[in-house]
Amino acid sequence: MKKISPIYFLLISIFVSSCACDGETMLKGMMWGFSKIAGEGYIPSAEIIALGEFESVEVNVSQEYTDGENQGTIELRLFNGKSPEMRMSEENVARRCAELYSQGYSKIEDYKTIKISFIQTDPFNAENYAISEYTFEVKDLLTSQNSQENGI
Repeated sequence: MKKISPIYFLLISIFVSSCACDGETMLKGMMWGFSKIAGEGYIPSAEIIALGEFESVEVNVSQEYTDGENQGTIELRLFNGKSPEMRMSEENVARRCAELYSQGYSKIEDYKTIKISFIQTDPFNAENYAISEYTFEVKDLLTSQNSQENGI
């Protein structure tokens, strides 16, 4: 494998540092590039975060093929939900999060399942936490989405 010459590294760093762009414009450009690579809607929408009043969200994706069949999984890890709906019907919140994510993510058809993980941490001891996991088939989410659009 060919090594990058230090002179190229120096030229790139001079170009980037001399750029008259402000940080916000550069960040928008990087996010645009990331969206083109990962797919539009890869980062969960504000609606998902607001649904459970979550403190933070992580997305993990994996693509596996077993006997030629797609076994790809998307995992949304939602931390410290505080909404009343979370306490009353966590299963419904999980289903709604999966539906919203499947509606917004442009490459959802490339995956077989969505796993929603609710993680509650102890504010006094970070080593104590509880995890609730719910798994949904992407084809079921897309089918229910299409039937809602058709008025069924």
